[in-house]
Amino acid sequence: MALPLPGTPIIIDIGSAYVKIGFAGEPGPRFVFPCITGTEKYKSVMVDISARSIYVGNDVSRMRGVLKIKHPLNRGEIIDWDSYYEILNYIFYSLLRIENLSLYPVFYCEPPFMHRDTKEFIARVFFETHHVRSLVMMSTPLLSLFSVGLTSGLVIESGDGLSWIVPIINGQIVHHAVQKIPIAGIDVNQNLKGLLMREGASISSSAADEIIQDIKEKNCYFVLDPNKPPSTGEIFSFPMPDGSTISVPTYILYQAPEVLFNPGMLGYGNVMNLPQAVLTCLRAIDNHYWHDLLSHIVFSGGNLSYSGFKERFEFELDQILPQLGSIPKPVAPLSAVKSELIKLQSVEISKKKEDTCPHCGTNVNLGDGKKLCPSCGGVLVLPEIKIGALGQSSQSKQIKVKCPHCKKKVADTDSLFCPYCGKPIESLEAAALPKAVIEKSPAQEFSEFMESASNVLKFFIPDNLQFTIFNGAAILGSLPSFQQLFITSEQFQTNKDLLYRDISEIL
Repeated sequence: MALPLPGTPIIIDIGSAYVKIGFAGEPGPRFVFPCITGTEKYKSVMVDISARSIYVGNDVSRMRGVLKIKHPLNRGEIIDWDSYYEILNYIFYSLLRIENLSLYPVFYCEPPFMHRDTKEFIARVFFETHHVRSLVMMSTPLLSLFSVGLTSGLVIESGDGLSWIVPIINGQIVHHAVQKIPIAGIDVNQNLKGLLMREGASISSSAADEIIQDIKEKNCYFVLDPNKPPSTGEIFSFPMPDGSTISVPTYILYQAPEVLFNPGMLGYGNVMNLPQAVLTCLRAIDNHYWHDLLSHIVFSGGNLSYSGFKERFEFELDQILPQLGSIPKPVAPLSAVKSELIKLQSVEISKKKEDTCPHCGTNVNLGDGKKLCPSCGGVLVLPEIKIGALGQSSQSKQIKVKCPHCKKKVADTDSLFCPYCGKPIESLEAAALPKAVIEKSPAQEFSEFMESASNVLKFFIPDNLQFTIFNGAAILGSLPSFQQLFITSEQFQTNKDLLYRDISEIL
């Protein structure tokens, strides 16, 4: 496959289980291989046989019988730097076969909360060893969120070593609310292996881990209620590499991934399950963000690819979300609020020929359109408005109004001032709502600003959860506005803080 034009970012996503490699703007990774390396168990005794010093990826899987297997990453941490270097060399020179790396930038997908020293050391490896053109390193939950076109949401990420609950608001991770859970794919493998051994199916092959992994990825699933599973007495059979067949009950297939919701199956007494971690995460955030986060839940990671996981997670989360109480609805846009306001309306009344001045009490002829009193210069005409229910009906004009000052009844209800004392005849009683209107008006409750938890949940599930992080990086890396976050070796040497620039700068 031909290389893209120089300047196209190389996407590198190195996970505990698999490595995904490709270029920005492409629909998926070009290469996917296991994150393992291998060295010879025994020295070569055959003549004219030139064996390699180290094997990487799929080559290790094919020759695992004669190799010592190493896993460079464990629970998201790099534990074998020599093997890590070999993986990078394998990516650049064996798979991509790029002759001049100085023409290509690198987009590196980093796990959350990577140590500062580790992050800067990886950057030096890219700049000083491989001499890449430029580099950007971004946290995987952000990439998972952007892969579905969102900038705010709650990312549920579970890979081979760790699971994360990460709230993101406007492209920024709320770090103090992030939940790290040491239950992931490797624990599902361990539980599946234990269940198989309990049924007498012991896998002692050198490829035991890969066999367990294959069984898990192809056959495990979730049931909605593990206490009332579907009654199937079927026996599941799967072939072994040596040609034999192992038969086990089907209940093992849905009990193996159950550790994600019941960590106690492996003896983790103080570890939260995924729904409980979501609650803990939300309690650390202002409740005004709860609605936006719960209505934008994003799944990421191959460990969430089991059939029925979404339904089970929603069921479990819906059971405990009422512990949060009512969830405030998001504030309506300002334009929507303005459209609901009661507009002021002018009142059309018949023009009077004469009236008393409200300031000095002089009877003034209004026939010639006077607006000011000829005696004191006071304003004669005052505007009138009505607001919704406060407007008076036509029947109210037939009722005589009593002046609150001189206590005399005024027949001319169109007049704003008493013809006897000249003072305003508006009283507090006239401004009060009629009793009939008050009785018909419903009591105002705060329920219209709150919403039950069961009506909030909404999920965004990418087509391939294993490639969610890569796809998010491929989308971002192809945006021209994102190019400003890449830094060169000179910029890195001058100011290492540029490596920690926030993506919200371009949002």
